[in-house]
Amino acid sequence: MQLLGLASLIIYDVFVLLYFKKMFPPKRSHWLFYLAAVAINIGIAIPSYLLLDHRFAVYLIMGSIMLAFHLLFYGNWLQILYAGSLYMFSLYSSRGIIFSIYAFVLHTSIKDVLQQETYYITIFALAVLLSILFSLFIRKVIVPDTSARHLLYNKEQLRFVVVYLFIQLVFLTLINDGRFHDEIRQSWLSSLYLISCIISKLWLLVLYHTTKVSELLEYELHTRQLQEQLSRQMRHYQSYRKFTESYRAFRHDYKSMMTSMKTLLYSQEYEKAARMLDDIHDTMQRDVLVHKAYSNNVLLDAILQDAANTCEEKSIRFSAVAHLPENISITDLDIVRIFSNVINNAIEACNKVSGPEPFIEITSSGNPDWATIEVSNSFNELLWKDGELETTKESKDFHGFGLRIIKETIEGLGGLIFIEADQEKRIFKIKLCIPKASP
Repeated sequence: MQLLGLASLIIYDVFVLLYFKKMFPPKRSHWLFYLAAVAINIGIAIPSYLLLDHRFAVYLIMGSIMLAFHLLFYGNWLQILYAGSLYMFSLYSSRGIIFSIYAFVLHTSIKDVLQQETYYITIFALAVLLSILFSLFIRKVIVPDTSARHLLYNKEQLRFVVVYLFIQLVFLTLINDGRFHDEIRQSWLSSLYLISCIISKLWLLVLYHTTKVSELLEYELHTRQLQEQLSRQMRHYQSYRKFTESYRAFRHDYKSMMTSMKTLLYSQEYEKAARMLDDIHDTMQRDVLVHKAYSNNVLLDAILQDAANTCEEKSIRFSAVAHLPENISITDLDIVRIFSNVINNAIEACNKVSGPEPFIEITSSGNPDWATIEVSNSFNELLWKDGELETTKESKDFHGFGLRIIKETIEGLGGLIFIEADQEKRIFKIKLCIPKASP
C-alpha cells in the first residue's frame, strides 16, 4: 500500500510539472532536472506528513513545489505563489472530499479514517485521481491553456486568484482541525468538511472570471493598437496625397520650363540657363513635398512615418531602413503587434534619457533563410526580473502585455528574438529574426 501512495505522489508531481512546463518558459529542459524536482518534493512531503502537524506540513509541501518551480521555470514571485497554492489546494480539497465520503460510508469519523493506514493511502490515491480529472476538466471545458496564459501574465488578476486560493486553503485546514475536538459531533463535521471542499472547488468560477477579465484587457490593448494604426495609415495617406498633389503641380509646369531651358541652351545663353536651373531647384524644394520611404511594406512604412514624426517632436534622432521580403509569412496584424510595441518601447526609453541626444535606429538585413530587423535605441534604465525584461512604466499590469506580445508574435511565426543591453554605452538592441518561406 505504501508503494501505491508513493506512486500516486509521483504521478501527481509529474502531471503538475508537465502542466507548468506547457504554461511557463523553462529554465532547464532535461528530464533529469524534473526527476530531481520530483525527488525533492517527495523527500520533503513524506517526512512532513509523518513527523509534523498537518497544519505545518501543508505549507511546507507548498514551499517545496514552489522551490521546484523556481528551479525549473522562469516566473515572478506571484507566478511561483500561484504554482504552489494551486498544487496544494487542488490536492488538499480533493482529499477532503474523499475523506468525508469515506467517513459517511463507513459511519465513522474523519479522525478514525485517517488512523487507518490502508484507508489513508487509498484515499490519497483517489484524491490524486480526482485532482487530475478536475484539472483536465477545467483545462478542456472551462479555461483552456491558451486562455489561462492571459491570466498568468496579468499581475492584478493573478494576485486575486493567489489570495483566494490561499484563503481557501487556510479555511479548509481550520475546518480539518475539528476532528481533534471530541465535543464536536463528527457526523456534522464530516458534512461541513465535505460541503466546504465541494464549494471550494467552485474556484473554477473565479478562475474563469479572472481569465476573461485578462483576455478583455488584452483585447482592449489590441483594439487600441489597431485604432492607433488606422490613425497612422490615415496620416500616411494624407501625407502621400499632399506629396502627389504637389508633384502634379510641379509636373504641370515642368514641360514649359524644359522648353525654355532648351531654347536658352541653343541660344548659348548659359548664365540665364543656370539661373533657370536654380529657380527650378528652388521651386521643387519649396513646392514639392518630400515623401521619405522607410520600408517597402506600406503598413510598416506608415508605422515608421508616424514614429519619425513623433521623434521629431520629441527631439529624438530617428533613422530607419526596414525591408520586409515578400516571402515571409507575416500578416498585417502581426506587423502592428510587433513593430508598434517595439517602437513605442523605444520612444518611451528615449523619453527618459537625460544625457546626449537620444536616438532610434532601425536596420534590416537577411540571408536566404531569415529576414532580420534590428532596432537600437538609447536608454536610461532597464529592469530585469526573473531573466526577463520588465516594463518600467507605472501601469505595469497593462503595459506588460506589450512586452510579451512581441515575443509571442515572433515565436508564433517560427522566429527568434534577441535582446542585448550595453549598460556602459546605454544602448539597447532588439533583433527580430523572421524565417522566410521555402521556395
